[in-house]
Amino acid sequence: MGRIFKLIVILLVLGAIGVIGFAYLGDMSPDSQEQRIEVTLPDGTGAAAGAGSSDASTKTGTDAGTDGDTASGN
Repeated sequence: MGRIFKLIVILLVLGAIGVIGFAYLGDMSPDSQEQRIEVTLPDGTGAAAGAGSSDASTKTGTDAGTDGDTASGN
């Protein structure tokens, strides 16, 4: 009975060492790949159409005036 218990303990210790070793040394990093997904916004523009535009070029007259005042600290 004592020999079986000793064998079980040794196997458990070796298994734990194996799991810990695999966690530190095993290469489990996922393969990375670029994903591009076309998105259609509620106003009908797609990702390709809006990619080149910036917020500054799409501001209205009132937006541009208030941003200028905020940026200058007035």
